[in-house]
Amino acid sequence: MRRVAAITVICLILAMGIPSTNAKPAEPTNTGAVFGGQHTPIDNYSQQVSQIDDLPAIAEDFTATWCTNCLKAEEVLDDLETEGLVQKYEFHRSPDYEDPLGDDFASAYVTERYGENLPPLVAFNGTVKKHGTLPDSDSLESDYRAMIATPLNMGSGNSTFSWTPKAMCNCDIPDDFGIISWSLDLNMSNYPDSTLNVNAWFVEDSAEFADGGNGAGVYHDIVRNMTDLGSDLSGTATIKIPPAHDGNDLEVHLVYIMNLPEPITENEPPTTDSEKDDDSLPGFTASFAIIAIASAAIFARRE
Repeated sequence: MRRVAAITVICLILAMGIPSTNAKPAEPTNTGAVFGGQHTPIDNYSQQVSQIDDLPAIAEDFTATWCTNCLKAEEVLDDLETEGLVQKYEFHRSPDYEDPLGDDFASAYVTERYGENLPPLVAFNGTVKKHGTLPDSDSLESDYRAMIATPLNMGSGNSTFSWTPKAMCNCDIPDDFGIISWSLDLNMSNYPDSTLNVNAWFVEDSAEFADGGNGAGVYHDIVRNMTDLGSDLSGTATIKIPPAHDGNDLEVHLVYIMNLPEPITENEPPTTDSEKDDDSLPGFTASFAIIAIASAAIFARRE
């Protein structure tokens, strides 16, 4: 009788529903394109002119040092970067007491833009994203290659990027500042519903963290800080350089972010208090279910 009761309890709990951990298929972001990626070490003077179509795809990788599953995504992204197909950026989850490599602003940018607050998440060119690492095709690499192939249709314009470190500018600025200049040849009238933000991303080439739960030890292409340069298609700004986690391998990257307005949903009823409460239930339900199932199993074993 007790065994039957235990099985009944388990079935009732499963019927309540435990959140699925399966990966989601690739899907459009509907947020706008992210492109650019011209860069240089912060101690170097550099001036670059590149056609937009010649720039590699931007791969934004939301990760954490405790996330073992994230290593699957990063291994594929590193291979694609070696081929020159992508420019990879790791956004470490922050604030997170288990991950010292994140930046609060950079982490919030990813979670707000792509609607996910748990890694792994990879977005290409800002237009298509995939949460998790379960392949939709025969492999994760095939998935990513198909996502990269999604055209941006940005036209054939040029992007000009220059960086002048303190040591080479002959100017009165603090030691931890540099001067960035940019010019984007892009007809914004072709994108009437979009707004443009120009960013300087400071990226640490590699950083060591031996206590990372996923055991990688060394992490690469870490976004340490994001500086908003405004919406002008050309300009110059003196900007502060953040500290590196370790070493002296910071780079400054020029990144353009297009933003689409959020879609308006008509006749959507307002969220009630009970619905808000429901948003916090899945984690509790899963924990309760696990405890209850274990208890029922012990109960049945004693019988």
